[in-house]
Amino acid sequence: MVDRSVLICLLILGLPGLPASALQDDDPAADPPVSDPSPVPIPESEHLPPIDPSAQPVTTPPQTDPIDRLEAIEARLRALEDQNRKLTEENQELRRLIATPSPTPPDPNPAPVQPPSSGTRSLADTVGPTSPSTPSRTDASLGNPPDSPVPGNVAVSPGRPGARIPILGSFGQGFLFESEDEEFQLQIHLESQSDYRAFNPSGDGLARDGFYQPRNRIIFGGRMTRSVEYLFSINRGFSDLNLLDSFINVGSDERLMFKIGRFQSPQNYEQFAIQNMWLIAPERSLFTSNLGLNRQVGAMFWGTVLDDRLDYALAAVNGPRNSYEDFNDDKDLMTYFNLRPFQDQPRGSLFRLLNLGGSFVYGTQDNPLVPRSFRVATNASNAGTADRAAPPFLIFNPGVIERGQRAFWSAHMAYFYRSLSIFADYNGAILRYAPSMSAPKSAVLPAHGLSIAAGYFLTGEELERRTLVEPLRPFSLKRGSFGPGAIELFGRYSTFDISSNIFDAGLADRNLWSNSAAITNLGVNWYPNRFVKVLLTWQYASFGSPVFYAEPDQKMIDNNMLWLRFQLYY
Repeated sequence: MVDRSVLICLLILGLPGLPASALQDDDPAADPPVSDPSPVPIPESEHLPPIDPSAQPVTTPPQTDPIDRLEAIEARLRALEDQNRKLTEENQELRRLIATPSPTPPDPNPAPVQPPSSGTRSLADTVGPTSPSTPSRTDASLGNPPDSPVPGNVAVSPGRPGARIPILGSFGQGFLFESEDEEFQLQIHLESQSDYRAFNPSGDGLARDGFYQPRNRIIFGGRMTRSVEYLFSINRGFSDLNLLDSFINVGSDERLMFKIGRFQSPQNYEQFAIQNMWLIAPERSLFTSNLGLNRQVGAMFWGTVLDDRLDYALAAVNGPRNSYEDFNDDKDLMTYFNLRPFQDQPRGSLFRLLNLGGSFVYGTQDNPLVPRSFRVATNASNAGTADRAAPPFLIFNPGVIERGQRAFWSAHMAYFYRSLSIFADYNGAILRYAPSMSAPKSAVLPAHGLSIAAGYFLTGEELERRTLVEPLRPFSLKRGSFGPGAIELFGRYSTFDISSNIFDAGLADRNLWSNSAAITNLGVNWYPNRFVKVLLTWQYASFGSPVFYAEPDQKMIDNNMLWLRFQLYY
């Protein structure tokens, strides 16, 4: 007797060729006849003929063995089971893909998503909800990192992020990352200067031979749309790590731009128009190094007008040198201009790149003293290590403050012709200092300084201003591609003089210090490539009166220094 369940399966699958009597039990009345269901789809080549309900029982024996037919049915069942297993695995893989969103950026112009109709099932409805441990896309849009320990903690911003913008990267004078439309940009630059300085005479605490690093800077700049630029930089020199620049510059037209934050002040051409890495001499003039206002916190209108003939700046700043904050309510006003009267002449004309201009600064001060020392080989700083790297010729007495009205003015000339660069400026000032905060009056101290510098490229490079030097033949010792790099000979003479009233008012000790100094530099700048500069100079410093440099009471009237600098900037 054939088992009933097997017979029912055979009947459902439409097994042909079996006699009707074989589909019945021993008791015909035990079960009613079974209707023919819709068959499982089978490839056309493998279709079996359907059972005809009207057919009479065939009395002739079957031409094939029923056992073989059962084996064929079992093989088909196994095939269906394999297919079902594969569909299950694909379903599980689909669930995993939905639970883990693809990192591929979305279409920048996606088609609007229509809500599903009542008769449409979404993919989530089809495969079921994702795992509860998987963060939702809504959480990610709020800036919540996947492993955030605090549910709902907003890590970046509460807004849903906009469409992602592809970024292009390149390297030139620094690393550059920008959007394809160049609206958004990030530049990363590095400046590093390492010196060896040897003095004659040298002291233990002042003018000490050794290695120094006057500047180590990381600079981030760029723009957020073409009309909004930014710059942020940090520096470690003779003092601690500190913020150097931090400003935003707004303006789509170079004729009028607005800058706010901490930036290089427009006190004179040497300070405002030339970055330190492209100076002719290793440092700025004596007057600018010691009395220059350097970086200030404030706001400034600036630009270039008259077909790029005139550069101008008008700023309101805090006032204290290298300041982060002010100590009174008054602000300093600063004006600057630089004129190129013959710029419209043909390229190569004798006076085409002649620059003439000046600046004026006025304000009221009531702040601690910066710098405390006047030196011959470094910029204004109150770091004690700076006195070792540059011989001081005047150090103020303890407690002195800068208090009262203050004014600066300057006139400059910058000239470039082929391989020649010449720069000259004159600076004047009226300063007011008090020996202490409780002193009833401030001493009036006029000051002035002169600087002349010139450089000439022996290897033929030409500049239109002091900026990046691109050697015509970068340094190489390879056979067939020898290159010397760019070689520039230079010389500079600079003076500084402040009123002798600085001693009469008790601001400094005339037995230890001098109120005037002058330096002469002769040397060579070597640029192996656009990223590296090597400077070698001999510097001679002379003082108006002997100055202290070593215990117990050693003084010098002049000082010689051998100065070697390695500079990297990209």
